[in-house]
Amino acid sequence: MLSHESRREQILQALQLQEQVHVTRLAQRFGVSAVTIRTDLKALAGAGLVQRQHGGACATQRAPKEAPLAEKRTLHRHRKQDIAACAAGLVAPGDKLILDAGSTTLQLARRLAQPVAALPLTVFTNSLPIANALAAVNDVELLLSGGTLRKASQSLLGPQAEASLDDYVFDKLFLGADGCDAEFGLSTHDETDARLNARMVAHARQVILLADASKFGRICLYRICSLARVDTVISDASLDPDMRAALSQRGVRILIAGDRP
Repeated sequence: MLSHESRREQILQALQLQEQVHVTRLAQRFGVSAVTIRTDLKALAGAGLVQRQHGGACATQRAPKEAPLAEKRTLHRHRKQDIAACAAGLVAPGDKLILDAGSTTLQLARRLAQPVAALPLTVFTNSLPIANALAAVNDVELLLSGGTLRKASQSLLGPQAEASLDDYVFDKLFLGADGCDAEFGLSTHDETDARLNARMVAHARQVILLADASKFGRICLYRICSLARVDTVISDASLDPDMRAALSQRGVRILIAGDRP
């Protein structure tokens, strides 16, 4: 049986995916009494994490808003550049890649556009800035998804973007995420983004997460995939040792990019 800490953590995770949780269903899910679940909800409400309702509870607040791409580019910029440099070392000539839309994957695209990059490559992306960074590189075959433009991230999303992947299998997916939790997996702020990311995961032989340490231990509203689908995490030296251990226990390879002084 789960400890009360683990059970309460999973209740909070459930509230990331749905508006309300119900005592009866939670009791059935965890194999405990309704009294136990009410005690859990009372403790969570006392900590300000949930709001009690008749027969259950709801979340007290929404997930934090997503920052625009221009703002994301300035956050932890040196860490992202180092992570991108480490990621570029995993790219081999002839690879067929997916580059998800994001500030760190944009740094990777700029690395791949340099003369020393491993070429030739095939790159699929839903990101207009990434497509722009690679458009003039002769030895990169660029595949750009269809879809509806999301201005905040300058990315193409929606059913058209998801269907763009249907005829392909790629060697490596370089993926960003707004949150990475050992239990919940990878998550993001936007539902359409999460659906496309999940489709990318399904069409890649390897999934490589590019995320600075600030993204870990965070759960956003929409889940992308579990850590069981993640092969490698590339982060920076400030990644918490407990998180490193939790990732390793789940079979995830961890690469730490060097911090700049």
